[in-house]
Formats: sequence, structure tokens, C-alpha cells
Amino acid sequence: MEVRIKSCIEGAKESEGFTVIIDVFRASNTIIACLGRGADYVIPVGSLDEAYRLKEQHPAYMLAGERKSMPPEGFDFGNTPAYASSLNLNDKKIIFTTSAGTQGIVNAKNADEILIGSFANASAIVEYLLCKNPEIVTLAAMGFESSEKAEEDEQCAFYLKELLSGRNPDPYKIKEKIIGSKGAMRLKRLGREDDLKFALKFNIYPMLPIYESSTGRIKAYVT
Repeated sequence: MEVRIKSCIEGAKESEGFTVIIDVFRASNTIIACLGRGADYVIPVGSLDEAYRLKEQHPAYMLAGERKSMPPEGFDFGNTPAYASSLNLNDKKIIFTTSAGTQGIVNAKNADEILIGSFANASAIVEYLLCKNPEIVTLAAMGFESSEKAEEDEQCAFYLKELLSGRNPDPYKIKEKIIGSKGAMRLKRLGREDDLKFALKFNIYPMLPIYESSTGRIKAYVT
């Protein structure tokens, strides 16, 4: 198994093999939280126009996501895993668009399979990949607005690669690096310390969110 770390939108476009899209602050965790709270599936889309179009076609679906860290007009909630984890989303369908995470999903066109990963489901991701043992694994760290490397995403990619290689990196050292990062400071400025706390929890969901390219949906598979 060859494990590659790629960054930002170009990294997603270059992804091959089994690809893990990583957006710790916050898209990966919002997706995980929505599925963990009972959503049937999440539909990731790249553009606001596409999100609004799908909502018009399916009025009962919920709109979630952000632009410039804030929920766009008419959205049911933003890109906030802490808030999503407090909702009852049983049987709900979520249309989801963000500046980084969903951009990675829709642009990883050369991937054999696309998983959504973070610290929250790291063990499930690693267990699945070790079982499948693909020739190539790409860890796509999406970064800030998919254009600038972000410490939290690079650290998560490093953490997953180390685990896949049979090593045991220290989660506390990783958390320390992230707490002092630009991304963590930005969440604090936004008043989203709850999202920061959520994003730095390890292995709280034994879940594999897998993107089905044939349907355009992310569904949860529990390990």
C-alpha cells in the first residue's frame, strides 16, 4: 500500500486509488455528525447554484454548509458539527456545500473510492483501508477554502498515514499543534469553540462515510 498525502483542490484533483477527503475544520465532521444523527444521506455539491437547484427540486431536503464560514441565505444550518450533532436528523436528506470539503469530493474524479475522514472516525478509516489493502491510498488534506494548507488537515493526514504504517503517533502532541494554528484561532473568532472542541475528539464515531459517485450521495457504513 502506497500512502500519499495531497493538499488543497489540486491535491483532490490528483487523488488516485482509495481517497480520504479530510476537512477537520469543519466539513468532514459536519458530514460525520449529520450521518451520526440519523440522516439518510448527504449530497455534497460544489456550487451554491447547484445547492439551491436541488432544494427547489426537493423542498423537503435540508440545506447545510457555508461560504466565508457563514451559512448562505436560506440554509437550514451552517457548516457546524457541534450544532449538527444536536439535531434529530432521522430520515433527513442533506444538501451540503462548503468552501473546501465538498470541493474536494466533487473534484476527486480519478479516485477509485472516496471516504470522508477526520480524527472523529480515524480508527474506522484505518481499519477499513487495512482490510481492503488498495495499491494506492490518497489522503487529501483540503485546507482553508481548498487553496491554503491548514495545520489541522495536514496533521490529520499525517496521523492516518502513521497509523496505516503501523506506527502510533501521540494524539496529544497533534492536538497541541492544532490548538495554536490559524484555523483554531479563526474558529475562536467566529465564536465556534464548540466546533473546535468537537473536531479534536478522536474516534467518537465508528463510521465510514462513503461517497457513491453513481448517486452523488454520502452514506454511512458502521464498522
